[in-house]
Amino acid sequence: MKLINKYISDLKNISWISYDEYSDAVYYQENSVEINSNKRKSKIYKIELQTNNNSSVTDGNNDSTPKISPDGKNLAYIKKNQISDNLTLNSLIIKDLSNGNETQITSNNQTISTAYDSTGAFNWNNDSSHIAYTYRNIEERDNDSEPYVVNRIRYRQDVVGWLGDELNKIKIYCLNHKDNISVPNSGGDDTHPIFSNDGKNLAFISDQGDSRDTHWREDIHVFNIDSSERKRITTYFNGIGSMTWSNDDNLLFIIGTSDNKEGDGRNSSLFKVDINNTSVSNLNTEEFAYNPQPNLKIINANLRVSYTDQGISKIVDINGENKSIVYENNSKIIQLCDSTNKTIFIENNRNMQEVVKVLNKQNNEIQNILIPNSNFYEENPPSKMNKFTINRTGFDIESRVYLPSDFSENNIYPLIVDIHGGPHGRFEDQIAVNQEIFTKNGYIVIAINPRGSSSYGSDFGKAVLNDWGGEDYHDIIESVNELAKEKYIDSNKIGLYGYSYGGFMSSWMIGHTNQFKAAVIGAPCINLNSMSGTSDIGIKFGEEQWGGLRYDNVKKYQFNSPLTYAKNVRTPSIILVGDRDYRCPIEQAEQYFVTLKRMGNDVQLVRYPGGNHGMLSGSAPNLVIDYWTRAVNFFDKNLK
Repeated sequence: MKLINKYISDLKNISWISYDEYSDAVYYQENSVEINSNKRKSKIYKIELQTNNNSSVTDGNNDSTPKISPDGKNLAYIKKNQISDNLTLNSLIIKDLSNGNETQITSNNQTISTAYDSTGAFNWNNDSSHIAYTYRNIEERDNDSEPYVVNRIRYRQDVVGWLGDELNKIKIYCLNHKDNISVPNSGGDDTHPIFSNDGKNLAFISDQGDSRDTHWREDIHVFNIDSSERKRITTYFNGIGSMTWSNDDNLLFIIGTSDNKEGDGRNSSLFKVDINNTSVSNLNTEEFAYNPQPNLKIINANLRVSYTDQGISKIVDINGENKSIVYENNSKIIQLCDSTNKTIFIENNRNMQEVVKVLNKQNNEIQNILIPNSNFYEENPPSKMNKFTINRTGFDIESRVYLPSDFSENNIYPLIVDIHGGPHGRFEDQIAVNQEIFTKNGYIVIAINPRGSSSYGSDFGKAVLNDWGGEDYHDIIESVNELAKEKYIDSNKIGLYGYSYGGFMSSWMIGHTNQFKAAVIGAPCINLNSMSGTSDIGIKFGEEQWGGLRYDNVKKYQFNSPLTYAKNVRTPSIILVGDRDYRCPIEQAEQYFVTLKRMGNDVQLVRYPGGNHGMLSGSAPNLVIDYWTRAVNFFDKNLK
């Protein structure tokens, strides 16, 4: 399985960019793996666009999220800071680029950013004199001897861990006076601070409210720096990803969702909020899925953003009611950074993973400025992809089919069904490592976007609510059956792979059909009644997705739980899960394993120490290599 090792150890990931107009340079975060030390590294580099000179900016191995000041003189970034054996913090650092001096802004009991979103953790004002940041107080504790006291439902979070009663708060740091202004907190998490253009106001997102533990509600608040007055502007949103001010500071443009039935950010729209009369307008009449961006800004009256439509990203300019596409390439746009003359963006397409590109606004020419994985994919050509669509109950169900790079129609191949998480995730026109691992080992992979997937419109996205394992299951089954008609598919050798909601669906499917000969089940949702009380999002997510309050709908939760149908399972399975997964807790996997084992099924449970729900991108490399090696070996055993 040397090839699996290479996919984990050799590929580099570019996760963050920041563009400096003054020096015409891009600061970027590169994530890599050091296989000998079994560690992940995150470093910050600078590439000068005129000379293509590339240099390291920071010295650490855990530096991330670079943001250059508007005047180009200082770089703010996050450094993972191990204070002691029991305490590791994300510290905010400002680096003076003229002399290399660094200043830690946060104290040694404050950690910055959150687990799944650091796009709004900190931001500069226009004259580079102040920086606003989100932080949470955290105290060192002896985890083995001190009790944990819980007072609210949201007392822990996957990846982050223990929250207790602490909330995210906002401070404004003045570089000249080297002091902080605290934004008064009103009993909620305050995040995403954005300065107005005149520097007098700070807009931010807050989930304050008595029922914040049980809903996704987030709204815009504005803090006046001179008067220290905090004002709530909206009572409208069910989740906000990013925002920016209009040039005259009278409007805010928001990427988020206002749908009170479904609060997943992957189905975000674009909104305009009038600060003076608090009116809100939805600018997303086409129901595209707008992608939250950390560097959102208006330049020359244009707001340049990316959205995804049916799994394909586009970059667009929005000016009033006018919308024009400026770039599309059948790809995924990961992040973009706009400026007066250039747009810098990270793209994952079907030929190359993690390419940094520059779009010249004068001539619309595109240039690749960083291709970190070019050598890897020259040596390991990516799979070939095609698509097909079936129609079910009024919805078009799209599938992507990944073929080995040496595919021949004269051969017959086993098939793996890849099921995404969510349920509002989506498969896109990009390179995905797991699909490359499977195809390199001789499998064809089908990746289906059943109803519930994002980027296919609001009705399509909400069709899965209260119906997990219903029509979404049939979307997958009928798509698989359609592909299985091809002469190069061995219809007797089909396996299932899924993680999170994909793990739910894999477990659900083997309880409802014996069509599949193997199931690799990652971090599954198995018993919705118990997951409601043990998952970090079991209440607000569960009640939205599974049919309301659990104690009013116990039978409904039971009906939609794979555990209910475990007695029907005949398919060999392996369950892979991190033992610190708070999203789909390990007790879910344990229930399923014990039940299947007790009934004499061919099943194995693998627990990964310290693994959270994001373990496939965040755990120690040896554990991730083990995960994919076990998955491939299990398929080889049962499908070849």
